[in-house]
Amino acid sequence: MPHAPASDGLNLWFEDRGDGHPIVFLHEFGGEPASWDFQVAHFSGTYRCITYAARGFRPSETPDAMEIYGQQQATDDVAAVLDHLEIGRAHLVGTSMGSFTALDFTLEHPDRVHSLTLVGNSSGPRNADEREKYRTEWIGREVRSRERSGGLGAVDVLLQDPAYRAFRQSQPAIWQDYAERLAAQSVTGALHVLKTLHWNRRSLWADEARLRSIACPVLLVHGDQDYYLVDETNRYLEQVIPNASRALFESTGHLANIENAGRFNERLDDHLQRGGDRDE
Repeated sequence: MPHAPASDGLNLWFEDRGDGHPIVFLHEFGGEPASWDFQVAHFSGTYRCITYAARGFRPSETPDAMEIYGQQQATDDVAAVLDHLEIGRAHLVGTSMGSFTALDFTLEHPDRVHSLTLVGNSSGPRNADEREKYRTEWIGREVRSRERSGGLGAVDVLLQDPAYRAFRQSQPAIWQDYAERLAAQSVTGALHVLKTLHWNRRSLWADEARLRSIACPVLLVHGDQDYYLVDETNRYLEQVIPNASRALFESTGHLANIENAGRFNERLDDHLQRGGDRDE
């Protein structure tokens, strides 16, 4: 299997399909590269589509050392994949955890991003009270569930999560496939990602100056049945990022690119053609 070496030597599995301007897709915490199958099938005829498994997610390596996990490592991994494939600049498309990493990479390497698309992006806690609630309720619940029941515990969390209800009800067969892949993820990798990258998630409200400096076209996509903070975050980003547009999908939860793949692909295609497809 093809692997790109990260800056610390960890091997990142990737898949590279199609020709044209490169698009790098970054998956969510509950997902994996297959979360982008609908997009790769649609766009690989006209774009070079690259997916990879984030560190801690199979088939990339899932090492035991927790100190090699975190947001900075995840952001640096985007550069590692681009460098390995000798890509100077690409379109970035991320969902949830992957959207935060795509945004972070754009802030650190603006010259390497044609356009940015964020799906279900959410800020970190804005104050001490939110941070305590975020860590004890969301991260704590996820950690306890995985420590108790492994991958099945991860599925159980989403079964109780209202942001995934629309997905389960409208796309039951696709949901079942998604749940089976989630259950097979590395428990060690998921726990380390929770206890580092998610635990230390910063507030985007504290990053306004850098957000206002983003020059590339930015598409913000979220569902009307997603978490309340996703809606707040995307409205805020639409206000502060100069060249941002927002698309709210009705009857859609946290994973718009899967739940509403046809509409998402149309919206992304329009975004790429209108402003993102600039020459190297």
